[in-house]
Amino acid sequence: MLNYTCFIDIAKRGVTVSQYEFSLRQEVLLEVGSSILGDLFRYSEEKGIEDDADPVSILYNLVWNVKQDIILSKTESELEQIEGQFHLARDFLSGMENAQGKGLAS
Repeated sequence: MLNYTCFIDIAKRGVTVSQYEFSLRQEVLLEVGSSILGDLFRYSEEKGIEDDADPVSILYNLVWNVKQDIILSKTESELEQIEGQFHLARDFLSGMENAQGKGLAS
């Protein structure tokens, strides 16, 4: 996963970021979103998930929509919300993979 903590530190210190820095953070989040989508796709392929009502399919669609919101975002706060949603998606997938490894998920 890409490391973008420097952007978080800038936002937390109250430093105003330039348009370039904001655009750069958007680009990094787009890459993070793409990575999550790829992981979700691979997981669903491995498990033969085809049902649109499956939690993995729902999460894939949610991440896809959030990824679209990155370009529409205008504030650091919006990007922080998107980042949080990506963290939740990554945690969900990790939990599914760990449960599968322990024989807890189908």
